[in-house]
Amino acid sequence: MAPTKDKKEKFSHAVTQEQLLKEEQMIEKIGDFTKLVRSWERGQAAGLQLAKIEDIGFAKMRQRQQAEMKEELYQANKQLMMVRREALRHLLSVEHLQYQLELNHLGKSFYAERM
Repeated sequence: MAPTKDKKEKFSHAVTQEQLLKEEQMIEKIGDFTKLVRSWERGQAAGLQLAKIEDIGFAKMRQRQQAEMKEELYQANKQLMMVRREALRHLLSVEHLQYQLELNHLGKSFYAERM
């Protein structure tokens, strides 16, 4: 009966060895999976940070564009006022000359002081 007891011990010892190998492999797989999860988390955090930086960049770009448009509108309005003012001056001088010509045809004139 002793030989069967040895076989059982060897078999139970072998099973234990197999179990240990499987457990080590499982621990190794868990370690690899943990590394994968950490790597994914770092990638996710980096992606979120890049998205945040990109959003800030877009906001600054939009502000610059709005400031440029505001400045362009200001300059365009200023230029338009100058053009209108000059057109009114020209119109007034033409009307003044017409008025002088009409008065000259009638034989009348008005006093213009020289400076």
